[in-house]
Amino acid sequence: MNKKLWTKNFTLIMIGTLISAVGGVGLNLALSVTIYDHTESTWLTGIYGAVTMVPTIILPILVSPIIDRYSRKNIIVRLDYMMGSLFIVFAFITSKVTFNYYFYMIIGLIITLNSVVYQLAYASLFPNLIPKGMMQKGYAIGNLIYPLTNVLILPVATFVFKHFGVSILFEIEGIFLLAAASFERMIDIEEVTHKVAFEVKSHINDIKEGFSYLFKEKGIWNVYLFFVVMMFADSFKLLIYPFFEQHPDLSLIQYSLLLSLQSAGYMFGGLLHYKIKVPTHLRYLLSLVVYLTFALFDAVFFFMPFFIMVLMKFMLGIIGMNSANIRVTSINAYIDDDKRGRLNAVFQTMVGMAMVLGKLFTGWLGASFSYEHIGIFYGLLVSIGVLVFIVRNQKAVKFLYNREV
Repeated sequence: MNKKLWTKNFTLIMIGTLISAVGGVGLNLALSVTIYDHTESTWLTGIYGAVTMVPTIILPILVSPIIDRYSRKNIIVRLDYMMGSLFIVFAFITSKVTFNYYFYMIIGLIITLNSVVYQLAYASLFPNLIPKGMMQKGYAIGNLIYPLTNVLILPVATFVFKHFGVSILFEIEGIFLLAAASFERMIDIEEVTHKVAFEVKSHINDIKEGFSYLFKEKGIWNVYLFFVVMMFADSFKLLIYPFFEQHPDLSLIQYSLLLSLQSAGYMFGGLLHYKIKVPTHLRYLLSLVVYLTFALFDAVFFFMPFFIMVLMKFMLGIIGMNSANIRVTSINAYIDDDKRGRLNAVFQTMVGMAMVLGKLFTGWLGASFSYEHIGIFYGLLVSIGVLVFIVRNQKAVKFLYNREV
């Protein structure tokens, strides 16, 4: 490992992220499977997914100016302590009562509310914990955490969930979050904060400033618009578990294996990005190829036998990790630190709206049309998005991506 990257602060944030991810990976799977298994409806599953995503639409732009003014470290530490305690309470309640759709929806909303604030603070703090000149490697390692835990932990978590239920996974994640917060609080960083009294007018002006900055940056704006299309189409994955559950030859274990191997692809892609630097002049071209590959694979996914599905997901993991690293490092290296919170908020709001609408639309489609035809539709939609926002605005996007970071 490069000693210039693995400073005290970077090591602590990685340990905290790893610990919380270990507990969270199984819980995320368990919640989605529990909802579908008890409702047996893609429509109700889609409604659950959409409603629990609603906070991602409004909350980011409301809290982002506050995050830009306060200690991001203190925010993530306190949220981890709070959610760790809540998950232990959820573990007790779900172990004592029968399944209730609306109670699980409330849990999902609480998780999303926390996630929105946490991710904004984390995304704004993380670049400041990476030593200068190590941005690509730092993000490559950071992006390895969740794929690594998916590969190693998801099969075990699936076994635990299948035999002991969702309550034990709430308890595990609660304990792990408390441990993660204990490591994160040891991060030693001086943050520039502006603790001023909250004023609605000032808050609105901060939000306007974020949008105004974004509208002037054509490259970032078109990348954001493309990812609105991409994340709307990403709701396609809502149908994968129902497809497996209804298929006579597929099972929950195979579904878990599919997710694990996709994560293995992300992990392998992250390692490649850590070891091999993508030539600066090829960053845009590589991203373009990745976006088109995602469109193609979505279109044909449900027509493939299980073995080919696994290979496709593994490949998407590899190339998707590299593309994500290029996008995130390009944007974070370009924008000013005091605007990261607001721009991340704008992005989360745009993507959140797309995901809410996408889940509702996909849930409705799943109840009315074949999964194969839905896959073709989303593949075509992503292809159109690539042409309109990435190819048509090639000059601006290439200028953003093909930069030294």
